[in-house]
Amino acid sequence: MTLLKPFTIEIIGEGKTDIGATRPSESQADIPLSGVIPILVHRLCGQPKNMQVIRRKIADLQGGGLVNKVRFARQVAARNQSAGCVMVIDSEGDHQGQLAKVERGRKEARTNIPMAIGVAHPCIESWLLADGRVIQKALGLEKTPDLPNESEQLPAPRSNRDHNPKTVLVTHAQLSRNEIGAEQAWEVARSTKDLDDLRKRCPLSFAPFALEVETHIKPLFNPPDS
Repeated sequence: MTLLKPFTIEIIGEGKTDIGATRPSESQADIPLSGVIPILVHRLCGQPKNMQVIRRKIADLQGGGLVNKVRFARQVAARNQSAGCVMVIDSEGDHQGQLAKVERGRKEARTNIPMAIGVAHPCIESWLLADGRVIQKALGLEKTPDLPNESEQLPAPRSNRDHNPKTVLVTHAQLSRNEIGAEQAWEVARSTKDLDDLRKRCPLSFAPFALEVETHIKPLFNPPDS
């Protein structure tokens, strides 16, 4: 039996819900079974058994401003000799502005290590609101929640604290507290099997992110000459 060579992908995101639980050492690799971003990246790459991830919070990256943090993240991944890196941020309502900064940071990194970028609009919970049946199954609800038709059109949390993807998800998950737990969010991501449907329901932010992953990260696990 031939063992597959492990490939490490560095995952950078806003917090625990996005990237999963970090290890005691930030350079310690883990399997991509927690965190909305690692779970979706793993699925988009065909669930390769040899993918492992290193998780980093954007706030912990060196550099002032988003452009510098993106540049630093890519340079660190190259320095660590990781196979690639993925970075997803929330748009907080400014999708084009945030995307321009992330694209600029990636370009200015001066390394060719594969990097996929994404800007969840207005936040990553929008991607978890695509299918009521998925939420029902993941959270063990008695009935399918009636979700907004276009989750990407909801206000950003910063703009409306009471009505945004985070609060809508809490309401439909039938929770009494103000935020859905990270473990529950991960379970919704794990239960999201139809990524083509997710692309259609979140065309502004998930569809281009999925293309980024399939273009820059997936080929690492499916080389042309394999």
